[in-house]
Amino acid sequence: MRTFILALTAAGTLLACKGGGTAGAASSTNCSTSSGGASGLTSFEEGLVGPLLSDVRAGVQPWSDQSIGICKGQGRDCEEFLGTSAEELPPGEYMMRAELKVPRVGEKGTWKVKFEAECTTTRKTERGETTTTNTTSKEYEVQYAGAERGSRLSPLYTIRSPDPSGEKHCNYKLTSLHPDSPSEWKGSWSVPQG
Repeated sequence: MRTFILALTAAGTLLACKGGGTAGAASSTNCSTSSGGASGLTSFEEGLVGPLLSDVRAGVQPWSDQSIGICKGQGRDCEEFLGTSAEELPPGEYMMRAELKVPRVGEKGTWKVKFEAECTTTRKTERGETTTTNTTSKEYEVQYAGAERGSRLSPLYTIRSPDPSGEKHCNYKLTSLHPDSPSEWKGSWSVPQG
């Protein structure tokens, strides 16, 4: 919370110095001309809130290059990362998961992501073939989880191969709901009919 207040104070100072505040606010504020770069912050302000501002602008991001995608196993931890897309998964249990780097600022509910999946299931029987499409959509609040690991959403979706309901082809999308610059990560998986 203290870091958030510092960021707000610096932003208010920046607006006052740039002419965004009242004349009284600009005249009573120390508006140094020694800018800290393209951000428009002074060197002192840049040192205090520069990294925080960069995190806020980046928003929610993958923790690593193996944080969003399909994993072998079921549960909180990824036994084996198979990639953002995995076609024709061999027999076993799998899950769609995400481990995310979340900025260290903001009240609960500030940072959100949305998971969407669309699965087309084709069931083949002696009498013919039927195809159905199902969609799943859910929003999650995510929070800063520390310097050692990201905020985990695991499992986002459970996958069984083969699937008794039919051959399944799924596409997914995970969206960071950043109000200024949303980010998207996409992938797919498929399993045979069991």
